[in-house]
Amino acid sequence: MKETSILLVEDHKELRESLEESLSFTTNVIAVSNGIDCLETLKKQIPDLILLDIMLPFPLDGFSILRILKNDPKLSAIPVILMSALNSDDKINMGLELGANDYLVKPLKINELLLKVKNLVGIKKEIINQMEKKTVLKDEDNDLPSFEMTFKKNFSSAVDELFDNNTLTVQDLAEKLSMSISTLERWVIRFYNITPQKYIIRSRLMKAEMMLRQNLGSIKDIAYTTGFNSEPYFCACFKKEYGKSPLAFKKDVGGTAQR
Repeated sequence: MKETSILLVEDHKELRESLEESLSFTTNVIAVSNGIDCLETLKKQIPDLILLDIMLPFPLDGFSILRILKNDPKLSAIPVILMSALNSDDKINMGLELGANDYLVKPLKINELLLKVKNLVGIKKEIINQMEKKTVLKDEDNDLPSFEMTFKKNFSSAVDELFDNNTLTVQDLAEKLSMSISTLERWVIRFYNITPQKYIIRSRLMKAEMMLRQNLGSIKDIAYTTGFNSEPYFCACFKKEYGKSPLAFKKDVGGTAQR
């Protein structure tokens, strides 16, 4: 379950660090201490689950964040487990009525928490898998190539839109397409027969090849412009893809052999 990501929102430093340590054995944990940081994190990354303390510092308590989540179409499907020392029926019912999937009373039982996290993430992934199966079956009944074209169009558009970001990652693409990383990898491998990471590298190499043909800079400049953090790594990738080094390629197309 290490591919699973959890956003932990807890203002108590010792408890936050303890939970982060316990959860990090099986999940990727992003830990923040207040509601503002929680919302800022959600702008950059969509986690598989949110552990949300109710008693957070002003201006956003846990209930306020929960209302925001459930009124945002992009965030409403994220499972939420509320945590609080408040164990009154009113508070528990309020949390559940606002859309929380569960409510845990502090002090927390770590084993119980881990099981609830595992179950909720498992349910979410099963729902996604079922939706994918229904989509595939529907398109197979109608026109699977049509579904493939739609996916490729959306995927290609996402790559083009994010391409100027030299640190573009598979996670960036997954978030742009509102998919989990594992779902994105599954579809890209199916339709392109390569991993998303390989697709990104090939896209960067295609841009580099065009720049070399047009003599738009030195090899070092082109490497960094197209998102490679190391010139030797760029040269190795280019040679593997095109059968010759960038320097040899540049000479062959009539460019100035400038490193």
